[in-house]
Amino acid sequence: MAVHGDNRVLSVSAGADLSSGCQFKAIAVGGTIAATNLAAVGILQNRPKTGEGASLVFDGHAKAYVGAGVTAGAALKVTTSGFLTNIASGDGAVAKAITAANSGSLCEVLCDFKTALTTY
Repeated sequence: MAVHGDNRVLSVSAGADLSSGCQFKAIAVGGTIAATNLAAVGILQNRPKTGEGASLVFDGHAKAYVGAGVTAGAALKVTTSGFLTNIASGDGAVAKAITAANSGSLCEVLCDFKTALTTY
Protein backbone atom coordinates (compact mmCIF):
# COMPACT_ATOMS: atom_id res chain seq x y z
CA MET A 1 0.00 0.00 0.00
CA ALA A 2 1.58 3.23 -1.13
CA VAL A 3 0.55 6.31 0.81
CA HIS A 4 1.11 9.73 -0.71
CA GLY A 5 -0.06 12.88 1.02
CA ASP A 6 0.99 15.71 3.23
CA ASN A 7 2.16 14.88 6.72
CA ARG A 8 4.16 16.38 9.55
CA VAL A 9 6.97 14.30 11.02
CA LEU A 10 9.04 14.50 14.18
CA SER A 11 11.96 12.46 15.40
CA VAL A 12 12.42 11.01 18.90
CA SER A 13 15.15 8.74 20.17
CA ALA A 14 14.03 5.10 20.14
CA GLY A 15 13.77 3.97 23.76
CA ALA A 16 13.66 0.33 22.67
CA ASP A 17 14.57 -1.75 19.62
CA LEU A 18 11.80 -0.85 17.16
CA SER A 19 13.49 -2.47 14.16
CA SER A 20 11.23 -5.52 13.98
CA GLY A 21 7.42 -5.53 13.93
CA CYS A 22 6.97 -1.93 15.13
CA GLN A 23 6.87 0.11 11.93
CA PHE A 24 3.42 1.73 11.40
CA LYS A 25 2.45 1.41 15.09
CA ALA A 26 1.76 4.19 17.60
CA ILE A 27 4.83 5.33 19.54
CA ALA A 28 5.11 7.19 22.87
CA VAL A 29 7.24 10.28 23.49
CA GLY A 30 9.88 8.05 25.15
CA GLY A 31 10.36 6.13 21.89
CA THR A 32 8.53 2.96 22.93
CA ILE A 33 5.28 1.34 21.78
CA ALA A 34 2.27 3.35 23.00
CA ALA A 35 -0.82 1.75 24.55
CA THR A 36 -3.05 4.83 24.94
CA ASN A 37 -3.90 8.09 23.16
CA LEU A 38 -2.40 10.06 26.03
CA ALA A 39 1.00 8.35 25.69
CA ALA A 40 1.14 8.34 21.87
CA VAL A 41 2.82 11.06 19.81
CA GLY A 42 2.75 9.54 16.31
CA ILE A 43 2.95 6.59 13.94
CA LEU A 44 6.42 5.07 13.39
CA GLN A 45 7.66 5.33 9.79
CA ASN A 46 11.07 3.68 10.02
CA ARG A 47 12.73 0.77 11.86
CA PRO A 48 15.19 2.23 14.39
CA LYS A 49 17.22 0.32 16.94
CA THR A 50 17.56 1.59 20.52
CA GLY A 51 18.99 5.12 20.56
CA GLU A 52 18.46 5.78 16.86
CA GLY A 53 16.00 8.37 15.52
CA ALA A 54 12.41 7.18 15.34
CA SER A 55 10.56 9.05 12.58
CA LEU A 56 6.92 9.65 13.59
CA VAL A 57 4.01 11.07 11.58
CA PHE A 58 2.07 13.12 14.13
CA ASP A 59 -0.23 14.96 11.74
CA GLY A 60 -1.43 13.99 8.28
CA HIS A 61 -1.59 11.07 5.90
CA ALA A 62 -0.02 7.77 6.97
CA LYS A 63 -0.58 4.06 7.24
CA ALA A 64 -1.02 2.26 10.54
CA TYR A 65 -1.78 -1.19 11.89
CA VAL A 66 -5.29 -1.72 13.26
CA GLY A 67 -6.14 -4.11 16.10
CA ALA A 68 -9.74 -4.70 15.01
CA GLY A 69 -11.65 -4.56 11.75
CA VAL A 70 -12.35 -0.94 10.74
CA THR A 71 -14.48 0.66 8.05
CA ALA A 72 -13.54 3.66 5.94
CA GLY A 73 -14.42 6.81 7.88
CA ALA A 74 -14.13 5.20 11.32
CA ALA A 75 -12.65 7.29 14.14
CA LEU A 76 -9.66 5.51 15.71
CA LYS A 77 -7.82 5.49 19.04
CA VAL A 78 -4.59 3.90 20.26
CA THR A 79 -4.86 0.53 21.97
CA THR A 80 -2.38 -2.00 23.36
CA SER A 81 0.74 -2.86 21.39
CA GLY A 82 0.55 0.37 19.37
CA PHE A 83 -2.40 -0.67 17.23
CA LEU A 84 -5.24 1.68 16.32
CA THR A 85 -8.82 0.55 16.94
CA ASN A 86 -12.38 1.87 16.74
CA ILE A 87 -13.33 4.42 19.37
CA ALA A 88 -16.11 3.71 21.83
CA SER A 89 -18.63 6.29 23.01
CA GLY A 90 -16.78 9.12 24.76
CA ASP A 91 -13.29 8.06 23.62
CA GLY A 92 -10.91 10.56 22.06
CA ALA A 93 -9.65 9.88 18.52
CA VAL A 94 -6.16 10.24 17.02
CA ALA A 95 -7.03 9.23 13.46
CA LYS A 96 -9.70 8.54 10.88
CA ALA A 97 -9.58 5.48 8.62
CA ILE A 98 -9.45 6.33 4.92
CA THR A 99 -9.66 2.68 3.89
CA ALA A 100 -11.32 -0.35 5.46
CA ALA A 101 -8.97 -2.92 7.02
CA ASN A 102 -9.15 -6.24 8.87
CA SER A 103 -7.69 -6.78 12.33
CA GLY A 104 -3.89 -6.94 12.18
CA SER A 105 -3.76 -5.26 8.76
CA LEU A 106 -2.43 -1.94 7.56
CA CYS A 107 -4.95 0.86 7.15
CA GLU A 108 -4.59 4.20 5.40
CA VAL A 109 -5.34 6.95 7.95
CA LEU A 110 -5.44 10.68 8.53
CA CYS A 111 -3.93 11.25 11.96
CA ASP A 112 -3.68 14.12 14.41
CA PHE A 113 -1.72 13.36 17.58
CA LYS A 114 -1.11 17.02 18.51
CA THR A 115 -4.10 17.18 20.85
CA ALA A 116 -4.80 13.49 21.42
CA LEU A 117 -7.20 13.00 24.30
CA THR A 118 -8.35 9.88 26.11
CA THR A 119 -11.95 11.17 26.22
CA TYR A 120 -14.00 14.04 24.81
